[in-house]
Amino acid sequence: SSFPIQAAGAPELQVPRAAAAMGKATNAGALAAAVAAAAIGYFASTTEDLLYRVQQSLQAVVALQALPQKRIENFLNAYEMFEMDSFTGTSEQMQYVKDYYETLNHLCAIGNYEKMYLPPLLDPGLDTYSNQKLYEKRMASRLGVGPDSRVLDIGCGRGRIAHLVASETGANVTGINIDRDQLRSATEFAAASGIGERLAFVEANYNEPLPFPDNHFDALYYVQVIGGYGTDLKKLFKEAHRVLKPGGIAAFEDYIVLPAYNDSDVRHRRLVQASKAVLGVVHYYSDQEFSEALQGAGFEIIHRVNASVAEQARLLERDREFFLPLTALVSALHSVGVVPKHFADLLTRMTKGTDDCIDAHKEGLVTGDIETLVRKRLA
Repeated sequence: SSFPIQAAGAPELQVPRAAAAMGKATNAGALAAAVAAAAIGYFASTTEDLLYRVQQSLQAVVALQALPQKRIENFLNAYEMFEMDSFTGTSEQMQYVKDYYETLNHLCAIGNYEKMYLPPLLDPGLDTYSNQKLYEKRMASRLGVGPDSRVLDIGCGRGRIAHLVASETGANVTGINIDRDQLRSATEFAAASGIGERLAFVEANYNEPLPFPDNHFDALYYVQVIGGYGTDLKKLFKEAHRVLKPGGIAAFEDYIVLPAYNDSDVRHRRLVQASKAVLGVVHYYSDQEFSEALQGAGFEIIHRVNASVAEQARLLERDREFFLPLTALVSALHSVGVVPKHFADLLTRMTKGTDDCIDAHKEGLVTGDIETLVRKRLA
């Protein structure tokens, strides 16, 4: 709600602060009620961590209500980076990335994507959230770490995966991220959980030299972060190799473009471009590019496989049935003046191209299903 600008010397004619606050509270309350109803109905089909998930949805609504106008504009403008043919990580492009993730993490937290990645489909009977936890627990068990170990999480988001790894293994986990908003959430969640002393979060850009000494970590991992703003696979994997101790394990989960993709095919280009915007991928690397970069860094590849037991697109289809109706509901509420315009704008932009994204997966053009386990050879 904006207030009228007044002429100098004119009597003050503004909405009282209490009334303005009440208006904002009403808007937030209406949207929170809509989101709560949608979330409870959706999440109730799988009861794992139901209270936590609804709580995170409502907290996301509150955070979105408080977004300054400039950040909203920057988020919407940031979609220009998905139209770029070449993402090189310039200061201007990285500002796009930061503006994008500062808002996207709240939008994703409304539904199943607080951790902002599409997991392998390990159990077709479970939703995205529960498949994420299955993947994370399996990944943690493969790192070979324990209470005295140090683990690095590259691109840690809100730190929820780092928290799970620390809880499952007893290891000390350090996460790096470029978004201070997510780092703050990670730190607060770690402190509230009672294991904050085993979790640390550092602001750092993985395109630059990692801020750690040689042979420092017993294990490291990332989960679908390279497409977000990675610019040089070879450089990143060399840095990962440098900070990992000899014999240490690294686990990676990646999006790639598949051999079926034909860049000269107009439909292929449209589907893949749409998938980039929906998934937050500025650039897809090929499987060959990943494999060559890993081997060039000196890693021994233990396995690199498709991890899903069924079509990964099923998860996207299921989540479409939450986000698209929610977007329509919020847009309808805005049209009758119940919720602010920016809520509808943000959700509409985030979900634009969802059907094309699903088709890109079903037609075998892209996949987020490449699971890699590598080892740093003993000296």
